[in-house]
Amino acid sequence: MIVNYQEIGYIMKIWTGLLLIAVFILPFLACGQNPYQINGVIPQLKDGSKVFLIYEIEGKSVVDSTNSRGGNFSFSGTVDYPVSSSLYLDKNPYVNRPSRNEQMDFFRFYLEPVTMQMQASDSLKNITISGSQINLDQDAFKKMRSSVDDNFTALNKEFYALSANQQNDPKVRKAYIDREKGLMDDLYRVHLAFARQHPSSYLSLISLSSVAGQEKFIDEVKRIYADLAEKLKSYPLAKEIPMQLESSIRTKVGQVAPDLELQTQMGTSLKLSEFRGKYLLVDFWASWCGPCREENPNLVALYNKYKDSGFEILGISLDKVAQREQWVKAIADDKLSWPQVSDLKGWDSQAAKRYGINSIPESFLLDPTGKIVYRNLRGKDLEEKLQAIFSDKSDPK
Repeated sequence: MIVNYQEIGYIMKIWTGLLLIAVFILPFLACGQNPYQINGVIPQLKDGSKVFLIYEIEGKSVVDSTNSRGGNFSFSGTVDYPVSSSLYLDKNPYVNRPSRNEQMDFFRFYLEPVTMQMQASDSLKNITISGSQINLDQDAFKKMRSSVDDNFTALNKEFYALSANQQNDPKVRKAYIDREKGLMDDLYRVHLAFARQHPSSYLSLISLSSVAGQEKFIDEVKRIYADLAEKLKSYPLAKEIPMQLESSIRTKVGQVAPDLELQTQMGTSLKLSEFRGKYLLVDFWASWCGPCREENPNLVALYNKYKDSGFEILGISLDKVAQREQWVKAIADDKLSWPQVSDLKGWDSQAAKRYGINSIPESFLLDPTGKIVYRNLRGKDLEEKLQAIFSDKSDPK
């Protein structure tokens, strides 16, 4: 099982070559009205070292920077609610991309409208925070899910210990995929348990948002959501959870896929409904998603094989505004000749919300009437389904 489970502050990310998913706790937007203050002390920081603070508001990146003096640095500003944020030392990675094996010193956390004290003995990555409840809650959440993390790591090692032939054996791969799906369910249950135990924490909203698109947990998400503190329900993310709950119903196999209208990389509008009359693969991906990029050569081959038979692909990117150039470059580098669209809002994409997307790559195969006929077909499975579809169409019977 190829699973690289990496905790970076507020983000939970899973990369796997079998399921090929990158799962994220979804961030939310803030309007920026209440003051925050960050006071940092890292004695080993050199005078003049530049510290970057980066976060997003309404789909736009906010970048602030300061120079350290005597190991101290500080930031101030305004946000309405906790915002997923990052500190980087000496480089803004969105402007100057790290080299392939470069090890950056960074720290991810929640920025909320309070005064936060940050301390570390040597580097940003070892920062501890005081004065911030949501970051304390995040520490509690990490402990709750530590055993699931360990199980993912063990499964990963076990799969890598297999020979190449074993890893490529369909039966073996399916067995590991099934086990991985079970671990994902365990992780969703941790999110639910945390939200149940912390009805006043904003992190509980984020946990419920990460599970709301999973059909088997809909009823439990509804019950926990109903018991949340009323203040939490006034936040924008809380108002989106009911939409996410509905998405699992709207995107079931057999349903007509919800229509979408997004901009192409050239700036023209494109509707999903414009593809009626063809089999359409709606492919959610991003330039930064390793598993998505690994799947692209397979999509290119299948697109070239079946595009003249009535097959089309619509790529929907979850890149952000700051990643627009990377998105356009990835399209060219991977030779993706089918239509590509994005609102460049990352995980806050309206398309992602309407379709309940909290992992990528994720795809939906639509028939010529716009009805969803398959979900999450990749690799050999997608190839076999397309072969069956277009073989049947060409059969004179």
